[in-house]
Amino acid sequence: MYGRVIRTKGDPSKAEDAIKNWTSQILPLIKKQKGFLGASLMTNRKAGEGMTVTYWETEQAMKTAREQVRPEAVKILATTGSGIVDDHECEVAVQERFQPPKANVWVRVTTIEGDPTKVDEGISRYKSSVVPFVKRQPGARAAILLVDRKGGVSFSGSIWDTEKDLQNSEAAAGSIRKEIADKIAAKSTRVEVFEIAYTEILTPTPAR
Repeated sequence: MYGRVIRTKGDPSKAEDAIKNWTSQILPLIKKQKGFLGASLMTNRKAGEGMTVTYWETEQAMKTAREQVRPEAVKILATTGSGIVDDHECEVAVQERFQPPKANVWVRVTTIEGDPTKVDEGISRYKSSVVPFVKRQPGARAAILLVDRKGGVSFSGSIWDTEKDLQNSEAAAGSIRKEIADKIAAKSTRVEVFEIAYTEILTPTPAR
C-alpha cells in the first residue's frame, strides 16, 4: 500500500472554502483513479495550512493518479489562494487503527527527515515503541507511519478523539519521538496538530 502526502498553504480567512472545494471538486477526481484506496484531509484553519494523504494499491497507481489529478487540482486550490508546498511519494509502513476512521477528530503529525539508510530501523522502532504507547492512551484511534525511502522522510500520524486527548499524550510522546529521532540520525523534526476534516479509507491494511 502506498500513500501520497501533500502539504498546502493558503489564506486562513478562506479555510472553509478551501475545505469545501477539496471535498466537492478535487476528491471526486481522486476517487475516479484506478487503485484508489482512501483519502484524508487535515487542516489547521487558523494557520491556513493543510495536509492530504491519499492511499493507493500500487506505486504505479499513485504515480499515474498524480498525472491525471494534479493539473486540475492546482487550479482549484488557486481559487482560494491555496497552493502545494510539499509532495512526497511514500510507502505505508504501519497502519494500526484501534477505532474506525472518522472525521472531526485530531491528529498529531510528526515529520522526521533522517538518514535514508536507517528507514527500516525507524520503522522497527515505530512498531515496537510508538504503536504500543499510542494504543494504551485514552482517546487513541490510530497510529500510522508513511515513509519516503528515497528522501529519508517519515510522516507519523497519531489520531485522537479530542484535542485534549492529543495534548495529554504529548509529554510522554515527546520522549519517544526524541529517542527514535536520535536512532535514525534525524536532521530535523517537525510536529504539527491538525483536525481531520474528511477521511475515507476503503481497505485498511495491516503493516507491511
